Amino acid sequence: MKRINLLPPEARVKASRERGLIYAVLFLVVVVVVLGLVYVWQNNIVNNKQDQLAQIQSQQAVVDAQARALAPYAQIQATRVAMTATGKGIYEARVPWSTILEEVSLVIPENVRLQSMTCAVPATMQPGAAAAAAGAVPASTDVTFTGTTYTHQDVAEFMTRLGLIPQLMNIQLGSTTEATAAATDTSGSTQTTVSFTVTASLRPYTTPPPTTALQAGAGQ
Repeated sequence: MKRINLLPPEARVKASRERGLIYAVLFLVVVVVVLGLVYVWQNNIVNNKQDQLAQIQSQQAVVDAQARALAPYAQIQATRVAMTATGKGIYEARVPWSTILEEVSLVIPENVRLQSMTCAVPATMQPGAAAAAAGAVPASTDVTFTGTTYTHQDVAEFMTRLGLIPQLMNIQLGSTTEATAAATDTSGSTQTTVSFTVTASLRPYTTPPPTTALQAGAGQ
């Protein structure tokens, strides 16, 4: 059975408009509800982030307070590290006299007799001094050997062997004096001796010794 709309055309248009308006209102209500839900959701997210920020700021305040309380100890640690580095540098830049003396005792020829050995550390190798130029030969005489032997060849051999000591360089002959004395036995023969002086320089450091706090303060 076919349904027949008995409403006049004007009423049908009006009813159609009213339905469209109802649909529009319902759509707006849905949009408002969705926007409200989105707002509530975003507001909750913002509140959570603010709570997290407040918690982090509180933790940071505690950490800052602890850092301020530990600041003196950090300064002490920095001073200790600097002193350790300075001490290590001084130790590494020291002149190993005991090693040098031991090496001299190993290289000295059997016929050579040392009478004296004078040693001095030059000013260029003192803590705080500038590093020597690479390859430069020091002009100072840091080690002086005096002794006696029987021939000039023995003196030359002694100088050659001194060149084997890593800490010494610029080995030079200072002077030689030849003397003849009667032998101690009853043969009536004579014996020639050679007195000599040999000088050497200490090999400079590749890096200068560190300057201590006292030296830095004295230089100001």
